[in-house]
Amino acid sequence: MGNMNFFQNLFKKKRIFLDYASATPVLPEVKKEMEKYFSKEFYNPNAIYEEGVKVRGEVEECRIRIAKILGVAKESIIFTAGGTEANVLAVRGVKLGNVIVEPESHPSVSEAVRKNSAREVVLVSSVTTDNKLGRKIREERKKNSSTSLTTSNSEYPLLHIDASQSANYFAVGLETLACDLLTLDSAKLYGPKGIGALVVRKGVKLELPPFGTPPVPLIAGFAKAFEIAVRDREQEKLRLLSLSALFAETVLKALPQAQVNLTPPNIIHVSIPGILPELLVLALDRTGVMVSAGPACNSNKPEPPETPVRFSLGRFTTEREVKEAIEIFCRLASKVIK
Repeated sequence: MGNMNFFQNLFKKKRIFLDYASATPVLPEVKKEMEKYFSKEFYNPNAIYEEGVKVRGEVEECRIRIAKILGVAKESIIFTAGGTEANVLAVRGVKLGNVIVEPESHPSVSEAVRKNSAREVVLVSSVTTDNKLGRKIREERKKNSSTSLTTSNSEYPLLHIDASQSANYFAVGLETLACDLLTLDSAKLYGPKGIGALVVRKGVKLELPPFGTPPVPLIAGFAKAFEIAVRDREQEKLRLLSLSALFAETVLKALPQAQVNLTPPNIIHVSIPGILPELLVLALDRTGVMVSAGPACNSNKPEPPETPVRFSLGRFTTEREVKEAIEIFCRLASKVIK
């Protein structure tokens, strides 16, 4: 209840935040986990004196906690500066070859692909939340190679899954999703921005750049946020599925010409034929509703006319906020259509 009061006070200006897919606030429990590393235990984990060694051990403990959730060895966890860096490392780290990027993937994946004339597909990148694609790729690899899957790095394509958005609501892991590489982003888990992870299956070799000093406070916050997400995952998924369904059904009744698509459990894409997405986003902003059109990291680029407005619900979204946002959106869209 304390958490809810904290964030209700934070947003009490009556502006409605429905852009959780682009950013989430840091939970109080997460902030508390991070605080001691800013001033009290600020030591460099690469130092060899006692205090540095102690902090290094705590970084490794965070790595173990994350690895335990995912069912992997701690060596599989590579800390990154966020989901975008993890995606780029996954794509650029494999040997040169063709990369298949699914349409729903984050722009950082397609923008990291290097143009080349190689015919071999070396990587498939997806945002799937089940293991169907992974099992299909593994079956194909078995057919095309007599080498053991667990000991060889010569079997392609590898499967990369960007679980930045889905880890809050779905079980993720290399075996759970039958993948070889997995992206996580703390900023989408109600943890600190600037930290994420690339999870790498044992035996997969990547060409990676050297990494700097581990950002200890961010790593501590990331580990705590991920544990909380897993703890609350099922309950929160059901709650957001209900709110998303309410949103979609109400909008379609009020605006039959609207095109509404759900990405369970918390994202609703809405398009109104003939209305530019930026126009709707800016109009909603002026009336106190925060949403987006396309990925936030791409906001400096104009979105094509067919891009939908993205409403993304989150941990602190209430039914009252959803109903109010629907009423505002439908009123604005109706005025423009007329």
